[in-house]
Amino acid sequence: MEFVYTPKNSTPKIVSVRGSFNDWGQWYMRKTPNGTWVLKTCLKPGTYQYKFFIDGNWVKDMSKVDPTANGYADDGYGGKNAVKVVRGSSAISVEFNPGNPAYLSIADNRTVLRFQVGRGLIENATLVTNVGTFPMERQVWWDSGEVWRAEVPAEEPFEYYFTVQANESSYAVLNSKGEPFFRFDGKDTFPQLQWVSVGVGYQIFPDRFYNGNRSNDVLALDHDELVLNQVNPGKPILSNWSDPITPLHCCHQYFGGDIAGITQKLDYLQSLGVTLIYLNPISLSGSAHGYDPYDYYKIDPKFGTDAELRTFINEAHKRGIRVIFDFVPDHTGIGHWAFLDVWKRGNQSPYWDWYFIKKWPFKLGDGRAYTGWWGIGSLPKLNTANPEVKEYLMNATLKWLDFGFDGFRVDVPNDLVNADEFFRELRERVKGKHPNAYMVGEIWTLSPDWVDGTKFDSLMNYALGRDILLPYARGSLSGKSTMNLLGEYYAAYGENVVAMGFNLVDSHDTSRVLTDLGGGKLGDEPSPEAIQRQKLLSALLYTLPGMPITFQGDECAFLGDKSHYDEQRYPIQWDKCNEDMLNHYRSLAELRKSVPALTSSKIEFYRAQGGVISFFRGHENGVLVIANNGEQTDFTLPAGTWREVWPEKGKKFQGSIEIPAVSLIVLERG
Repeated sequence: MEFVYTPKNSTPKIVSVRGSFNDWGQWYMRKTPNGTWVLKTCLKPGTYQYKFFIDGNWVKDMSKVDPTANGYADDGYGGKNAVKVVRGSSAISVEFNPGNPAYLSIADNRTVLRFQVGRGLIENATLVTNVGTFPMERQVWWDSGEVWRAEVPAEEPFEYYFTVQANESSYAVLNSKGEPFFRFDGKDTFPQLQWVSVGVGYQIFPDRFYNGNRSNDVLALDHDELVLNQVNPGKPILSNWSDPITPLHCCHQYFGGDIAGITQKLDYLQSLGVTLIYLNPISLSGSAHGYDPYDYYKIDPKFGTDAELRTFINEAHKRGIRVIFDFVPDHTGIGHWAFLDVWKRGNQSPYWDWYFIKKWPFKLGDGRAYTGWWGIGSLPKLNTANPEVKEYLMNATLKWLDFGFDGFRVDVPNDLVNADEFFRELRERVKGKHPNAYMVGEIWTLSPDWVDGTKFDSLMNYALGRDILLPYARGSLSGKSTMNLLGEYYAAYGENVVAMGFNLVDSHDTSRVLTDLGGGKLGDEPSPEAIQRQKLLSALLYTLPGMPITFQGDECAFLGDKSHYDEQRYPIQWDKCNEDMLNHYRSLAELRKSVPALTSSKIEFYRAQGGVISFFRGHENGVLVIANNGEQTDFTLPAGTWREVWPEKGKKFQGSIEIPAVSLIVLERG
């Protein structure tokens, strides 16, 4: 959109345009050599009224000075405003909101600014500041849009605006509220946790990982939920490590894995390059999975003692490995002491309002008598809007952080009755005392509102791993379709959030990745193609921004179909680990250590072709990652010399490269 003012019998010193598009603030116009004043800017489609403001005075009747307007309207003061109509079919609409980390964030100690625009509408863009001018790059794209990015190599206050070039003309993108220039105050209100960005994560389901203390195995049985349940009673099972799966496998078949066992495997985890362990729940509960807590302040004796837990955390920290726990604030188990008191005493219990009771007396496990998570009677829902419940839960997280944990993952946060309020307060309290604690939310979809600096540092990024990378690795998505999905994903999140990404494909809640890739069920022999596709998928996870998370045993090429009694949770059969896959994961961890660009916050697309996707990593675009989910193909490289650093090392390429079938290659410039 262009505004033009041509003086007739005067020589004004300052001319600005003020209108409904900038809350009637001032956007200063530029004087051209021929004496006219011009401002080019980008506006969203719509109808706008405006006036020129000349040397501190409003133009009373715009119809006399602006013949380029689409029309005129009474201004309510006896004068006329000019009217311009921006039509969607031809306008360039620039999306920018500095209050949203997707558009402005501090990542890798740089201030990153981005805006969105329709695909292919502009040729160039520049970030103009009072500390310098920075060229912008087309960072990511999809069919209907693209993101342009620039970084200021400092964290300091500055004023800024953007210029864009389209159709051989340049336009300024100015602040639409108040002053014409945007202002950044230099404050990092959503700090990136650097230790996450450079790390490698590993999820452990304690009962099925390793049995390091057989004396506590039997302690799982006396407080199991089936023993308490009066509607669906049963008997839990204590099995040997390699016993067959039973119908109770999901939740009530115990195998004896414990904290001592994890401690004994720390050297193994260190050999995988692991720097973060995510533990499924270990607090007192009535199941193998632990998502029915009985007491948030006590470790379950089937997993060990406080002393064993402290030893584990200390030994992990000695090896540079941090540990986060699983926090379940939405519901308890029927064996929770507060719920048992309600069951016994009804509304005479001081904990009556901790839950949502529909009728009393009731039987334990009767989901008709009280609200349960998804209607499940063994999981009574907590009233987290109750101040007592809130204090109880929040203080529990602080207790375990004080104990030595480095953060936590939150189970089903969107199911809380007061989710937004609860997690805003939780973040304030946690970060106020433990600013480096990592807060992860179990949200399965693309949901930037949860990572805007007020709640979580990252989500469990199934939206990346299962919705994009998994179908690509299967070969069911083309390169172009995959880049489109990745473009929309990376456009939605701040670069600081991307760098802190908890990036996984599978977990205790899904089938194993090798099963999802066609490798079969537990006990089957996976095909060489399925093995290769897991290698492709894991290599992608390790070369994208954020922290790759491996579910226990995936590095051994184990199988597991969720639909068969959650067999993905079957105990790790350590003597059957696939050494080739294990070495593959070790080489990926070493790759991330040896190529710093792969742990940077920045990604920039290169191109897609057939089954190939490719992207740059690092702030200087010094690394190129090329993945191929199809047949061998020839691929054109960017200009210059490129040196292979993974899976082989040293070979140099110019012009083009042959990409083997179902593979990933990492190249460095030079």
